[in-house]
Amino acid sequence: MPLPEKSDVMKSVLKTLISISRRKTDLPYTIITIECLMKRLENQYGFLKHVQINDDFYNEGSGDVISVMSDINTVSPTELGKALHSIIDSMNCSLGVNAGHFFIKEIRNNLSDEDLSVMRDMGVDLGLMQLESEIIRLEREITERKKQS
Repeated sequence: MPLPEKSDVMKSVLKTLISISRRKTDLPYTIITIECLMKRLENQYGFLKHVQINDDFYNEGSGDVISVMSDINTVSPTELGKALHSIIDSMNCSLGVNAGHFFIKEIRNNLSDEDLSVMRDMGVDLGLMQLESEIIRLEREITERKKQS
């Protein structure tokens, strides 16, 4: 089976982020958060302009919420990997405690093996990201406990 194109992986990741996030908060907040995040990251990763978020979430009959133009396929795997890492990490931070402790693990569990393989080739390891997230959370808890003592 051929590996998915980079544009397909980007779309899968964003759809998965929306799917998981909307279970933890409401859809309008999720869409607005991703939209703002993408606009902010577009300054660093200009190619994100090729990703569009349809924020017309009240129109049930509308097509996909995410549109990724094929121009993304010309971006170097390393740069796209950095962007995906930033998107996932930023979304996890933006949702805060609403994301849950295993937000990144949920993303990994909801993506196809092919998507995960392409992401690993881009330098994005969701298992490592989850571990980093847990360490940061534990450091915060320890710091808070020390402040309370």
